[in-house]
Amino acid sequence: MAKTDLIDSHVSAKQCTRAVHALHAYALKKQKEQEENELLPSNEQYVWLQITVKRMHPEHKIKPFKMYVSLLFNGCTIVTFPSPLKHPLIDPRVTPICLITKDPQREYKDLLESHKIKFISRVVGITKLKGKFKSYEARRMLLKENGMFLADERVIPLLPGLLGKKWFDAKKQPIPVCLTRKDLKGELERAIESTYMHQNRGTCTSVKIGLLSHASEKVLDNIKISLPAIVNNIKGNWDNVQSLHIKTNSSISLPIWTCELGGATGGRWDGMVQSKDTFEESNQMKILIPTIQTWIRRNSCRKCRLARKPLNEIVEKSVTPKEVKQKRSTEGAEKKKAKIVKGGPTRSAKGALIGKKPGRP
Repeated sequence: MAKTDLIDSHVSAKQCTRAVHALHAYALKKQKEQEENELLPSNEQYVWLQITVKRMHPEHKIKPFKMYVSLLFNGCTIVTFPSPLKHPLIDPRVTPICLITKDPQREYKDLLESHKIKFISRVVGITKLKGKFKSYEARRMLLKENGMFLADERVIPLLPGLLGKKWFDAKKQPIPVCLTRKDLKGELERAIESTYMHQNRGTCTSVKIGLLSHASEKVLDNIKISLPAIVNNIKGNWDNVQSLHIKTNSSISLPIWTCELGGATGGRWDGMVQSKDTFEESNQMKILIPTIQTWIRRNSCRKCRLARKPLNEIVEKSVTPKEVKQKRSTEGAEKKKAKIVKGGPTRSAKGALIGKKPGRP
């Protein structure tokens, strides 16, 4: 395949286009089903790029990675700069944007007015976040009313405890911005138009690369811009990437690239050697597993072996409280009858000494 047909010299542009067309067909089918059964329209769905790595990242970072593009000359990096997506995911004219700042809140409102920034819908300070939006209902309304959250990079470490897990479940984590820059308007515009990778400790990470309403050409343009920057932020770069998929919020993931599943250079098991401790443990387990299975077979179902019935034939019947009471009363009546048959009620030791007849006070 020609290099012009490959994204970052690895991913087939043709395969990406086919996957996006399949996602559009699936979404159209689901949309028709929802229109027949639901009255309210569903929310806009994103197209996600799902990255699976071979080795897990050692730490979890609160601040996301902003996608940067490197300017190369003769194979050497000259400068790196933020690269907004060619087709942004957020439109400030339609989607409200909230900015979380340090205290005092009024100072930053005046700062936005002095720079003639009008695409920020709401400014919330830390004090107001602790007071007015302390209750769960107020935070839920704040989350619902705004489509994107920006935050001063100096208060980012405080926000997970103040906002709660609902922000992370809704994939609306606050994006860090620097409010002390001279070109504040450009900083906020680049933050809104960019996409971000939230690094976790697992082997799978998802990045927003488009909207389902975008044409396949627009999604492909965003993949071409974001994929090199995403791989550069992964430890080991392409050597550590196992597979790439694209999906929507509710669809299955469709593969667009996978590494070789072998031990060759660049393969799944390249550079991975089994340690001696792991080898010895696996050998011990091979010896222990048959022994454990034999013990379970001999001791776990003794009742079945005595009755000579298979396990599926033994079904314990549930007993109601009424049946338990009847059973106890029947057993008590049988014990009384047994005493009468043997010779009636016997005297107690004290009654025998004082000469009282049994049954009298």
